[in-house]
Amino acid sequence: MNRAKVLAIIEKEIADARKNKMIVISMALLPTLLVVMVLGTAFFMLNSSAGLDEGDMGIIPPELRDMEPMHAFLMMMNDQYLFYFLLIPMMMPVYIAAYSIIGEKETKSLEPLLAAPISTWELLVGKSLAAALPAVMLTWFSFIGLIIGGYFIMPQPVFLAMIRPVWILGMALLSPLLALLSVFSGVIVSSRMNDPRAAQQVTGIFVVPIIAFSLVVLAGKVFLSVPMVLLAAAIVLVLDCLVLYFAVKLFQRETILTRWK
Repeated sequence: MNRAKVLAIIEKEIADARKNKMIVISMALLPTLLVVMVLGTAFFMLNSSAGLDEGDMGIIPPELRDMEPMHAFLMMMNDQYLFYFLLIPMMMPVYIAAYSIIGEKETKSLEPLLAAPISTWELLVGKSLAAALPAVMLTWFSFIGLIIGGYFIMPQPVFLAMIRPVWILGMALLSPLLALLSVFSGVIVSSRMNDPRAAQQVTGIFVVPIIAFSLVVLAGKVFLSVPMVLLAAAIVLVLDCLVLYFAVKLFQRETILTRWK
């Protein structure tokens, strides 16, 4: 794989995406809302006169029962919210990925790109990285913003739980891996259809399991650990490789233009 060609594709795709202000605004909106939601929930609960009832205490996992009840409950809430941060790199890049293929077909700019002396691997990897990188960077920046805000708002035990190795690894490993999984899946759909919305809807396949697992965490059934995150990262890495392989196989550049009429 020629690195210079891949970098050229990445630069072109990012330049094209920056021209669409609605994509940039929509990508920045979700991380901002998530940071405000997490910090606002913690601030409200810490300053509310209402305490926790026995029903709330019953869902706290054994690992947290020696802590102050409010701190333990906030840790569980934060763990669930941090799962939502993993939705950012899954939901955002597929918009860029879908329009980078289908949009170029509609604007008649895909034909010369497919005819260029570049392999399908280089083309798809370049387009995928260009779509994934902004979303991953937004995820990391929003997580850093959450840490800064949490330092001033949250009690020390809750703050330390939020920056424990589980979530540092989760953001460092799972964010880029999930972003690539979403983009590769979107590429497969985009190469077979001419409707960007169909490619965007494919993210729902992966969003549902993450939300379901976050609810299990909120119910106190599971307390996240480093081995869980590493196992999840390994599984997603294998899925990334498989989906990229099929994306390259299904992206038949010689016939794709004649199929899109």
